[in-house]
Amino acid sequence: MGTMVLGVEPGMNAAVLAAAGKLARELHARLVCVYADSGRIMTQKLAAGDLLTSAGKVSEELAWEISSVITGVEFETYTVAGDPAKVLSAVAEQLDAQMIVVGTRRAGLRNRMTEIIDGSIAVTLAHKQVRPVLVIPRQPEAAEDF
Repeated sequence: MGTMVLGVEPGMNAAVLAAAGKLARELHARLVCVYADSGRIMTQKLAAGDLLTSAGKVSEELAWEISSVITGVEFETYTVAGDPAKVLSAVAEQLDAQMIVVGTRRAGLRNRMTEIIDGSIAVTLAHKQVRPVLVIPRQPEAAEDF
């Protein structure tokens, strides 16, 4: 059984979770959902070795979001402090994952500013990663994008 690493965050589009879950089912892959908490201050590089043994739990809200959408596939959830692109890349390397899956960011000025300042996670992964990176486009949710 292969492994897919999925970048998750609170409030993410359910269509991204559903698409990743469906792909994992079709590939008979385990899905490792990782929330990279870039808000926690990192004073050093990511620790070498097993990042997931020292990882925290995702919030109850995020755990509920994930489990309410992803069904019929084995999945795990973790929170790791650090830059999202670096965290996802390191976890994928550690697990020898088949691919990394991320969704596009929400529309809006705040998210565009975040992307300008922090950069695009998907673009960073695509340029600095040897594994395939799948970017699932965000789907409009009722009244959200209007």
